[in-house]
Amino acid sequence: MQAAFNLNTSELNINFVNSIKEMFQNKNIEIVITDRVSKEYEIEKSMLDTTLEDYLQNGSKNFTVMSDEFWEEREQKILQKTKVS
Repeated sequence: MQAAFNLNTSELNINFVNSIKEMFQNKNIEIVITDRVSKEYEIEKSMLDTTLEDYLQNGSKNFTVMSDEFWEEREQKILQKTKVS
């Protein structure tokens, strides 16, 4: 299992540590800490903001709903492409 957290150091508290302990009960873990580069964060946030704004304005019009039907159609297309003659 893997988990990634993006947070400010001011958000670190015992609840955060306890949640990690609960997720990875009695397992050896590796913790890698890096500081987020501001430019990368701003680009990612801008993309998410744009996506959210589009969804709020247009609903699921510009999004693909990954329903059972979606996956069944994809499966059929893959089977057709890989069908041996």
